[in-house]
Amino acid sequence: MALSDHEQQLLDQLEKQLRDDPSFAKNIPDEPQLGTGGGFSATRVVIGVVGVVVGLAIVLGAIWSGFWPLGILGFVVMVAGGFWAMSSTSNGSSASGTSGGGSGSGPTGPGRKPGSGSQRGPGFMDRMEDRWDKRRGGQ
Repeated sequence: MALSDHEQQLLDQLEKQLRDDPSFAKNIPDEPQLGTGGGFSATRVVIGVVGVVVGLAIVLGAIWSGFWPLGILGFVVMVAGGFWAMSSTSNGSSASGTSGGGSGSGPTGPGRKPGSGSQRGPGFMDRMEDRWDKRRGGQ
């Protein structure tokens, strides 16, 4: 889908502003903000999928044999395998990261919501909203 001329102009303007902002790169944290970091591991996904398949085989075996407690065990193995595959590889240590921070008392703009942001100051979206509000207020 092609952008309109106005949208393309706005995108170019935003790109130029981001390139010209020397503090932009240092304000972006090194670690992921969503969740506790890490991401997915291929090994965990493969082991989880194998667990789901084994659990499904146990459930089907329980249905075939008529022994229903075995079906419950198979369901538990399936759920555990799915959970294992979808869980992140983080050890939980990145939640209290050391980058970006300082004392944790960042600037708070007049338009900030009371519970928004983290200990390290306003987040990226909060800063963008503040800049947008300032820009729209000046017109």
